[in-house]
Amino acid sequence: MRNIFIAGSTGSIGKNALNVIAGYPDKLSAKAIAAGHFTDELKEQVLLFKPSYCVLSTKAESNKAKESFKNIKGVKTKFTFGEEGFREVVLKGDLEIVLNAISGSSGLMLSYMSLAAGKDLALANKESMVMAGDILNKTAKSFNAKIIPVDSEHSALFQCLRCGAKSDVKKLILTASGGPFYNKDKADFKNITVDMALNHPKWKMGKKITIDSSTLANKGLEIIEACYLFNIDEKQVDVLIHPQAAVHSMVEFNDGSIMAQMGAADMKGPIGYALSYPRRFKGLMKPINLAEIGRLDFFAPDNEKFPFLNLARYAIKTGKSMPAVFCVANEFFVNSFLEGKISFNKIAVNVDKVMQSHKLFNLNAIEDVIEAKNQAESLSKQVR
Repeated sequence: MRNIFIAGSTGSIGKNALNVIAGYPDKLSAKAIAAGHFTDELKEQVLLFKPSYCVLSTKAESNKAKESFKNIKGVKTKFTFGEEGFREVVLKGDLEIVLNAISGSSGLMLSYMSLAAGKDLALANKESMVMAGDILNKTAKSFNAKIIPVDSEHSALFQCLRCGAKSDVKKLILTASGGPFYNKDKADFKNITVDMALNHPKWKMGKKITIDSSTLANKGLEIIEACYLFNIDEKQVDVLIHPQAAVHSMVEFNDGSIMAQMGAADMKGPIGYALSYPRRFKGLMKPINLAEIGRLDFFAPDNEKFPFLNLARYAIKTGKSMPAVFCVANEFFVNSFLEGKISFNKIAVNVDKVMQSHKLFNLNAIEDVIEAKNQAESLSKQVR
C-alpha cells in the first residue's frame, strides 16, 4: 500500500489522481489532501477518502472545515493550514509519495519540503522545477528521494528514456497540440478573449495552464523543466506541433532511433504511472485507436507568432535567477489577462520587459528562489 499526499485535490490533476486512487484501493491510499479553499467538493473528498490530514491555505479556511465536520462522526481528519501544515504532513504523515498539483509558483515550497523530508515527489507543478531545478535536484539526491514527472510530456520522456542509456540520447522532442490559436493570424491576437483562450481543443485543465497552452508559454516552461529534470542542454530539446495529441513526446537516440510514448488525452495515464512507478496499473485508461486517428501530423512551431518559446530558451541559457523570473512574470501577466487588465498579445511582451529589466543573481538556496520570485512580482507591477 502506498500512502499519497494529493496537494491541489480539487483541481483537474488532483481530481484525476483521486479517481486513480479510488480505482486501486488495495494499492493506494489518499493519506492527506490539500486545497486552497474549503468547498463542498473538498468536503465530499474528506468524507469519501477519510484522509489523516487536510491542509487549507489559511487558518480561516481551516476553521471553516473544522466547523463543518464538528458534528460528523467517523471523520478523524486533522485540518491544518499553510506551509506549517505542509511541513507537518510531509514530516509526520506516514507518506511514500507527495503529488504536487498546486497551480503556479505557490507550489514551490511543498516540492522543496517534500524532497527534504525524503519523500518521493510526483511533480505536476512544473513551476517548481522551472524556478528551482538545480536546488530541487540536489535536495532529492541528498535525501534519497525521487522526482517523477506527472506532466504528460515529461512523463512520456521519462518513459521513453528507459529505452536507452543517457549517453545514447541525442535529443528530447516535446510535442504540443498547438492550442486553440495556432492557425490564427498574429494580427488578431489582440482581440482574443478570456473565453476563447480557455477553450482548449484537446485537454481539460485549470485556467492558468490553459492560458499557458494557448500562448505556448506552457511549452516554454516545459523546455526549461526538461533541461532540469533530465540534465540535458537546451539545444537538445526540440518542440513539434502535433495537433492529434496522440504522441505525448519522443526521444531520439544516437543511432537514429526515435522512441515515442502514445496514449489517450487522459491525465490518469501519467498520474497512474507516477503513483505506480516502476510498475503499471492494469486497465488504467482506454487505449487509443490508431485506425480511428488515421494520421499523425508534426510540424515546427512558429516562434515569431509564439515568442514564449524563444523567451524560455533565453531564460534557461542565461540561467541563475532568470528561469524563476520568467516563470513568475508569466504567471503574473496570465492573471492580469484573466482579470481583464491586459490583452492576450501583451502577456509575452510584458514578460520580456520584466526579463530585460531583471538583474541576475545566483540561486544557492531556496531562499534565493523566493527572492527571485519577489523581485519578479515587483518588476511585473511596474510594467506599463
